[in-house]
Amino acid sequence: TTETQVFVATPQKNFLQERLKIIAELWDAGIKAEMLYKNNPKLLTQLHYCEKADIPLMVIIGEQERNEGVIKLRSVASREEVTINRESLVAEIQKRLSES
Repeated sequence: TTETQVFVATPQKNFLQERLKIIAELWDAGIKAEMLYKNNPKLLTQLHYCEKADIPLMVIIGEQERNEGVIKLRSVASREEVTINRESLVAEIQKRLSES
């Protein structure tokens, strides 16, 4: 089995395309990522999924983040959340995964 390293989530409705864009980027970088393939998943449902599946990192993208060119990166275990530049997403995830 492949162990998912990152889960791509959103609190927004109709953000499927945004999540697919991010997930493709992560896959291209060799990062094992997944998301719920629903158009309007609830954020709490997505958080619970990560906790149950032991997925260490969560990427959160919403309208505000997209407009500001940033993205939220959350450690599922500690629930610590940081906002980073959208362009540095892959590098930041790779750094965190190599530290764990």
